[in-house]
Amino acid sequence: MTRATASLLDFSEKDPFAFYEQLRAQGSPRWDDKAKGWLILDYQQCCDCERDESRFGNAYVHADATLKEIKGGGANVTLSQEPEHMALRRFHLKLLSPSSVERYRTGHIIPVVDSLIGRVADSKAFDLCAAIGDQVPPRVICSLLGMPYQDDEAMARILYLNGCIVDYIASGYRDPDLRDQALAASKELNTTLLPYVQARRADPHDDFISRVWQQAPEAGLELDDAGVLGLCRELYFAGSDTTVHGIANLFYLLLSDAELFARVKAERGKALTHAIEESLRLLNVVQFRHRICVADTRVGDADIKVGDAIFLVHAAANRDPANYGCPASVDLERKAPTDHLAFGKGTRACVGAQLARVEMFEVACRLMDAFPDMQLDPDAPPPGFSGLFIRSMRPLNILTGR
Repeated sequence: MTRATASLLDFSEKDPFAFYEQLRAQGSPRWDDKAKGWLILDYQQCCDCERDESRFGNAYVHADATLKEIKGGGANVTLSQEPEHMALRRFHLKLLSPSSVERYRTGHIIPVVDSLIGRVADSKAFDLCAAIGDQVPPRVICSLLGMPYQDDEAMARILYLNGCIVDYIASGYRDPDLRDQALAASKELNTTLLPYVQARRADPHDDFISRVWQQAPEAGLELDDAGVLGLCRELYFAGSDTTVHGIANLFYLLLSDAELFARVKAERGKALTHAIEESLRLLNVVQFRHRICVADTRVGDADIKVGDAIFLVHAAANRDPANYGCPASVDLERKAPTDHLAFGKGTRACVGAQLARVEMFEVACRLMDAFPDMQLDPDAPPPGFSGLFIRSMRPLNILTGR
């Protein structure tokens, strides 16, 4: 068996990219004894695996009742399998279509961003992650769900509870203590969200939950309270957490390169859009995704057996020199800037990708307008690439130029 020389799990809180390159030189896939699974680092191999569920089932293909409960159950697009999955995916893509997201931009995203920038408008220095990046995505989701996004204590609690679930996922769904914490977090999230689900069924408003109740039947989905709760829980989870880290990584990239920042600030538009894609590719919020082998197969020089765990290491694949010129550098002129794996490929690709991109774009534009002279504080603690499964560069202590 082709074994990794170290474990993916040893790089929590450490920069993993040298490790990825060391493994790539040995070939892909590699068996990770500590993680008890195959590490796939090659871009094309990752794409092929994600697009073929006949050999590589998604992480929830054998989900038990406990895992389903942690993920929110109901009509949850990540838990579902065919044929239900495609019906749910089409419905999500309609709810989060480009035209829908454009409405969300003005009705939900910009008001949230502006309210948060207003809080620090006169500051000489602040942590961009804590004050803005960590706050925008969960508040946007709560605004979309018709919940009070101005409640600071509630927003902090949502991030904490989602973090408990992320920690359990990062463990490969194996750590019993993290499982118990994730279960408790899931129950609390249900308790928080269910009253809104029930209220909007009887009294629809102009919000996401109401749209689910109103439009699900025409999409062929017969949903009860539990079904709508599960659907909204996944939005609540995915939309509140990953984009937090995407914003942090984008601003780390911009504020670490004065020339890049100056160009993006001056040009906006295409330059900013491509900078967002490069930040997603280079730093890749979700470092790896899980799959389970459901049919004996061969990938590269490795024989992978039914039941083997697979780690699709997107953070490595997104720097694969076979697919990218100058893979470790920012290039705002890449011909296919969105071909990276940050949002996945195939029918399991992230349905909220457009919402995340628009949030990142609006945060960047409005912060650059508010603080055109902002820079990283050279005397403050420098950013570190914290996390394991989901990672970002933080803290981002900035001087505003005020």
